[in-house]
Amino acid sequence: MLRDTVDAVALLLTGPMVGVEFGVAVFTHPVFGRLPDDAFAQARSDGSRVLGKVMPFWYIATLLALVAAALLAGGAWLVTVAAALMAVVVLITVALMVPINNRIGRWAGAADVSRADARRWDRLHAVRVVLLLVVFVLLVLHVIE
Repeated sequence: MLRDTVDAVALLLTGPMVGVEFGVAVFTHPVFGRLPDDAFAQARSDGSRVLGKVMPFWYIATLLALVAAALLAGGAWLVTVAAALMAVVVLITVALMVPINNRIGRWAGAADVSRADARRWDRLHAVRVVLLLVVFVLLVLHVIE
């Protein structure tokens, strides 16, 4: 019963996260990228600040849920690999993406825009989205196993 509940919580945290991050990568940022510099700076900066406040809690909660699921499953390989990959995602996010996100969040207008920073963040984000998708697939396979 507890294992099922933890698996469900892990799914409910991971699934929407993958959807949000996929949407940012495939829809939101490409649309922002076509904006003139002032609008681009405002959109990316606002998004970076808002999501920069919310996502750390979501990422940590997801990691904890996956670790709990792995422990309750006795180290079953699918969910253990999912938890390990989620830990890698958190490390990549903190070490590589947060510094860029913080710079983007400080943009005040076109004079501050560094599209190179935005492109670098987007490339790292694409890697993160792929890893999150793998995490989710492994978790789903674990649950239906």
